[in-house]
Amino acid sequence: MNKRMGLYIWVFLLSTIMGLMLAGCKITAATATPTITSTQNLSTLIPSLTTIRSTSTPTPPYFHFTPPENSNIHLEFDYPSSWFFSMDTQYTDFMIISLADPRFSTVPTQSPNESHGTPSDFGGVNIWITLSKPGQTPTSELESQKQICIETHWMKVLGDYTTIIDGFDASVLECLVNDPETSPSSMLYRRTYFMVNNQAYEIFYSVAEKERGGEFEQGYEYFFNSLKIVP
Repeated sequence: MNKRMGLYIWVFLLSTIMGLMLAGCKITAATATPTITSTQNLSTLIPSLTTIRSTSTPTPPYFHFTPPENSNIHLEFDYPSSWFFSMDTQYTDFMIISLADPRFSTVPTQSPNESHGTPSDFGGVNIWITLSKPGQTPTSELESQKQICIETHWMKVLGDYTTIIDGFDASVLECLVNDPETSPSSMLYRRTYFMVNNQAYEIFYSVAEKERGGEFEQGYEYFFNSLKIVP
């Protein structure tokens, strides 16, 4: 597959998920059993509930995600209560958890004839969970994506390193992306790979270079540091 097309598939997937999320077609936060009430969760997604929320229990700064019962997700974490949340677990071999800057609500919903939606530079986090393949490791995933970055003229490798997520080895790749077809700003892409049992996990974080160190990145750091592997 053409490398650029391969990246566009991921960008298309991300745009599609955000479009569905903003249109209210695939929001499943209520089934994700975060440790919050359903009214609190909806109030972060529907501005019209602001008045109702103000007369009830104040919304906490962070929500806690725990996997739905009998799901094949082995992560729990905290995330800012202002972020958009969606989850797609209809397939056991490919699951997606999406988190996004609340400003995504200003991005027009992608139309059927658009290949990757309206360009935007708001931050996002996607967790992709797939069945692992023989010989697949965090390092092999990093090296594969790193080669794509090297061979793509509008991408630049910033660096790679290893880290630990709740006792599990993880590999991290950072690239700078300058593609006006998908974003009006230079974007940092940070991809974190790790394996849990027979599953491969990738956390794909994106943020505009001009907003490094800002509110969304601070929220991401809190989210990342809260990650726990569960049975």
